[in-house]
Amino acid sequence: MQVFIIISSLLFAIASHSEWVDYPQDLEQFDYSDQRLQQYWPKLAAATDLPWPDEIFIKKMMIKFPLLAAQLEEKAKRDNAPESLKAILNDNYQPLALAVQQAWRLHYQGQYQQAYKLGMELAPAGLFPALYAKLIHTSYLITNNEDKEKAYLDVDQIIAQVLPKTNNFHFLIFGNAYQKARRLELMSTSSATASGLLGPTQDDLRTLHNESPENPLYSAMLAGINAGIIERVGGFIGNLTYGANEEETIELFQQAVKNQPNLAILYNEFALAILRLDDSNYDELLLSSLNKCDQLTAYSAEEALNQKNCRTLKNHLK
Repeated sequence: MQVFIIISSLLFAIASHSEWVDYPQDLEQFDYSDQRLQQYWPKLAAATDLPWPDEIFIKKMMIKFPLLAAQLEEKAKRDNAPESLKAILNDNYQPLALAVQQAWRLHYQGQYQQAYKLGMELAPAGLFPALYAKLIHTSYLITNNEDKEKAYLDVDQIIAQVLPKTNNFHFLIFGNAYQKARRLELMSTSSATASGLLGPTQDDLRTLHNESPENPLYSAMLAGINAGIIERVGGFIGNLTYGANEEETIELFQQAVKNQPNLAILYNEFALAILRLDDSNYDELLLSSLNKCDQLTAYSAEEALNQKNCRTLKNHLK
């Protein structure tokens, strides 16, 4: 019970109750104006592994997903469509690319509401930064469980409409699994088991990990859901029923941080998973993960929020 209280307080410690909560002013502020966004893109996108969203990328996505392209063109024909969208009717994708880049810029600077609003105006081209901004904002800056559930369900509904049109694009599958995993964390054990979300979410994450084992987020999220299962039902039942193995959980995280050793989110999630396992054999690993998280250079608001969680956790453990 004490472990659950510690984890719950960490997940909700840095925010106040509101639909859209401002990124804290007492955390590091980020400026990705002008060319800085492209300059730092490899570091900013290290977790998502998304290419630089220029006009070439957007055109490729529209060719790859013709149903989304048709939706985008239909939206561009509306009288109230943004000028950046209308330009694609003349086969000019540069204004749209610049607008999508602006949505990402707002996201990495911690302006989550603005990033979501702009991204949705540009949807489906701006869907990635829009949904990512909402997921990060909900996870780290909303405290009320009912509000968190509602926000995750909003994302769930949007993704459910888009996934069939994208041939199961990995980034959207992961976003879907992420919001479901976070919803499961808010439920009691009986509710989580009865929800029908646990097995399919774990299966999606395992498939993503098997297809892209080098992606650190897939490994970390799979390890996190396995740790949550073990916390709820124990190692024996967790392994027997869901294949949630304690040793594999640790190995998945270790592989994730080996692939991307400079992402605070990985060390934060690693620490939370170790707490869920509630095994004193990992105390040294827990402390080293928190120390590494604290020492990293944060390049985005998301990373700064994760570092804040790591520091809060260290204070709880003293």
